[in-house]
Amino acid sequence: MRNIKAGIVATLSAFALAACSTVGGSASPSAAPDGGGGGDGGKKVAFVSQVEGVPYFSAFKQGATETAKSLGMSYTQAGPATADATEQVRIFNSLVQQGYAAIAVSPLDPRSMNPAIAAARKKGIVVITSDADAPDSERQVFVQQATDAALGATVMDQIAAKMGGQGKYGIVSGAADTQTFNSWVAEARERQEAAYPKMQLVGGVRYTTDTAQALKEAQDLMTANPDLKGLVAVPSTAVPGVAQAVQNAGKAGQIAVSGFGSPKTARTYVESGAMTSTVLWDVPQLGILTVWAMKQLLDGKQIAADNTVPGLKQPVKYDAGDKTLVLGPPMVFTKSNIAQFDY
Repeated sequence: MRNIKAGIVATLSAFALAACSTVGGSASPSAAPDGGGGGDGGKKVAFVSQVEGVPYFSAFKQGATETAKSLGMSYTQAGPATADATEQVRIFNSLVQQGYAAIAVSPLDPRSMNPAIAAARKKGIVVITSDADAPDSERQVFVQQATDAALGATVMDQIAAKMGGQGKYGIVSGAADTQTFNSWVAEARERQEAAYPKMQLVGGVRYTTDTAQALKEAQDLMTANPDLKGLVAVPSTAVPGVAQAVQNAGKAGQIAVSGFGSPKTARTYVESGAMTSTVLWDVPQLGILTVWAMKQLLDGKQIAADNTVPGLKQPVKYDAGDKTLVLGPPMVFTKSNIAQFDY
C-alpha cells in the first residue's frame, strides 16, 4: 500500500498547508493535565500534530485524551502554530528530552523528521507515526486513516456519479512535493482510468499552497474549459478555494466537486450545493487508535492481524509487512450527515 504523508489540517479561515487546516495553538509542548495516572504508572505519551489549534487535530486530541485516561496514562498533544517542519522537529525533540515513554507524530516532512525519530528510538522511546507517515524512518507502527487506494477511489466515485461517468474534470492539489497528496491523486486518477474511461483530466494537476491559490487555479480551469463537469480538491486548504470558485461562477450543482476536507471546512459549501461531498475519516477514532497502539508497544505486545479496540466500532487490521495499522474505510460527508460532525 502507498504511504500517506500528511493529514488534513485546514479549516476555512487561516490554514497553512495541511492535510486536510491556523487559529491559536501552542508551539511549545507541555505535560497534559487531563492525562491521569493509573495502572501503567502514569506513563507519559504524546502526539505531535502538524498544526495545533485547528478543528481537525482538536478532534484527534479528544479521542486520544479520553483513551489515554482510560488506559492509565498521561497524554500531551503539541504542534507548531503554522505548518512549519523545522518547528515540528524542535517540539518532537523537546518531548524526547522531557522523557516521554512514547511519542506519535504526523510528519510534515519525513526527511527532516527521520533523524529525530532515530535518535528517540536509540533512547528507548516508543515512536510511531499517525495521520501521516515517515516510511523510511525507524518508526515502529504507522496508524493510517484509510488506504490511499480507498481514499482515491472514493473521491473519484463521488464526482463520477454526479458527472454521469463522462466529461472533463480537473484536480487542484496541495504542494507538489507532498507525498500524501500525490498518492491520493495518483489513486484517484487510476480509479478514473480503470472505471470511468469516458472521463478526461484536463489541465494536468494544479498545485497550490493555500486557499487563495486554489481558488485561482479552479477559476483558470473553468475559464479554459467552459464544459468542465468536475473538480477534485486536495486537501482542506484547497477545498474552500475550489468550492468558492464554483460558487462565484454560478455553477453550484453544475460542476461536481469533492475532495479531502474536514466536515467543518466543507460544510458551508456542501450545504449550499457548491460541493457534492467531502471525503475523510472519523478523526476522534484516529486519536483513539493512536494511543491504543502506543500502549500495545509500551506493554511489549505484538499487534495482531485483526484487533478489537475499545471505543472503535469495527475491528482494525494490521499489516505486519509495512507495520501499518489501518483505521478503516473512508467516510463520505454529504448534506445528509455533515452537520453531525464538528471537526
